[in-house]
Amino acid sequence: MGMAIVRDNTHSTSRRELEERLKNVGDYVKMDLLSAALKKNIDFDTKKFCLLKLAEVYEARRMFSEAAKMIRNAAEINMTYDGKMADFMKSCTLFIKSGNFAEGDVSFTKALGCATELQRARLKTARKDAYKAQAKEYVLREKRSHAVEAYEKLLSLELTPEEKKEVQTSLLMLYEKLGKVKDFYALKANM
Repeated sequence: MGMAIVRDNTHSTSRRELEERLKNVGDYVKMDLLSAALKKNIDFDTKKFCLLKLAEVYEARRMFSEAAKMIRNAAEINMTYDGKMADFMKSCTLFIKSGNFAEGDVSFTKALGCATELQRARLKTARKDAYKAQAKEYVLREKRSHAVEAYEKLLSLELTPEEKKEVQTSLLMLYEKLGKVKDFYALKANM
């Protein structure tokens, strides 16, 4: 008769135990161990550690949407407003990288809620930069329709006249390459 492997979900795991177990294992085993630990009854510090470590692994594996979800969950249990704001903003950036702009906006709104008036301007600039970087990444990878979505989203944000002109020029080029004649002439008329 074979032995059955039974997981003990009642045993509480400490952060130190987890760190020790994670040292010499691969990414997929880390994902499994951390996910299993999150399902157990653990303290806030250990839970935050698991969420951030899991997000780190997901980000390294280019699983940006999953990483963003983990960081958003970590932000919810963060004790300080600055910590919450930083985590929500990181979540926003990762959602933008994943192409999930709606979830990025949700995280951005939560980050704004934790920010002071002075910090809000920095957050808006960081979001704008994230959209620019992602749009350029899409263009480099020749994912033109995704680039159009990113540039259109960027155009809906508060931009300086120079930035707006730059985005519109990029959009015109993409509309032309994609054969979106109607959008091309509508944008050209607005410039």
